[in-house]
Amino acid sequence: MTASPSEPIAGVWAAIPTPFAPDGALDLRGVAANAVQYAGRFGCDGVFCNGVMGEGWALTVAERQDVLSAILDAAGDRLKVGVVATHQAPAETLALCRHAGKVGAHHVVLMRPRGLYEDDELIAFCQAAAEASGGPAAIFESPAAGMGFGARVIEALAAKGLVLAVKATGGDKAAAGLRRDLGDAALICDPHEARFLSELARAPDAPLYADPEPYLYQAAGARPIRAYRDAARAGDWTTAHAIARTLTPLRAVYDRWIIGRLDRGRSPVPGLKHWAARIGLAAGPPRFPLRPLAAAEARDLDAALDAAGVPAAQGTER
Repeated sequence: MTASPSEPIAGVWAAIPTPFAPDGALDLRGVAANAVQYAGRFGCDGVFCNGVMGEGWALTVAERQDVLSAILDAAGDRLKVGVVATHQAPAETLALCRHAGKVGAHHVVLMRPRGLYEDDELIAFCQAAAEASGGPAAIFESPAAGMGFGARVIEALAAKGLVLAVKATGGDKAAAGLRRDLGDAALICDPHEARFLSELARAPDAPLYADPEPYLYQAAGARPIRAYRDAARAGDWTTAHAIARTLTPLRAVYDRWIIGRLDRGRSPVPGLKHWAARIGLAAGPPRFPLRPLAAAEARDLDAALDAAGVPAAQGTER
C-alpha cells in the first residue's frame, strides 16, 4: 500500500531535549511540563523528539514511546509532534512507527539506518516505516558520513507519496542542491533559523523546521522569530530585517555552544541542557556516557547568555 497524505508541516517547529533525573532516569513529568511550555510560552507550532538534540540513541524503545505519549498527552491539540523513529534494528524502527501512528503523532522522522545498505534496500526500509506509521515521513538528510539517504532514494520515495518533508542539514548549499535535484517532488526544509528570512523570501509559506532555536530565542511576550516571519509575509521587509537583526547576539552564543559543537563533531547536548535549564525547562544531565558542561564551561556559557540578555529563570542555580 501507499501511505495516504497527512497534514503538511507548517509554522515554527523545534527539536527538543529529553529531560533526565539526576540519576539518569527518564523524567516523564519534566517531558510533560516542557511540552506545555513549547506550545504556550514559546509559541511553537510543533516539536520533534527523540532525535540528535533529544539523545534518542540513549533511549530504549519503551522510553522513546513513553516520551512521545507524554508529550501528546500534555500538549493535546496545542502542539503537533514529530518523532524520530529510526532505531538500532529495523524491527524496532517499525515498532516505533506503529506506536507513533497509534498514539497520534503528526509524523515520523527517518534517519538513515546504520548498516551497509543499497539504495533499493533503503527505499524498502523507508517505505515499510512510512506504511507502519500510516502516513508519509520526514526524511533527515545530512552530509555527514553515513547520515544521508541521497537524492535518488528521496526522489523514489517522493514518487510513492511517502515524503512529507526533507530536513536538509549542512547549510544552504545542501538545501539548494536537493531542490535542484528534486524540483517540486518534496518540501526541502533548511533548519537553521539564521537563514529563515531568506527562506521566506524564496517561499512565503516556508516552515521553520528548526533545531532548538525557537525556544532558546523566544519567550512569552517576546517572539522575534514569529514577529519577523509575520512582517515578511505582510511584505514589510524593513521591519522583518530589523527584528531578525536583534537575534545576532543569541545566534553567536548558539553558534559556539550548540550548532558549532555539532559541526566540530562534538555533542551539542551538554550546552543545550544547560541553556534549557537556565530558561526554566526541565533538563537534567545528559545521559551517560555524555557529561555535563565542566564548571568553567558552564560559567562561560552563562556569561555569554548574560551578555546576550537572556535572564536566568527564577530559582535556577547559577
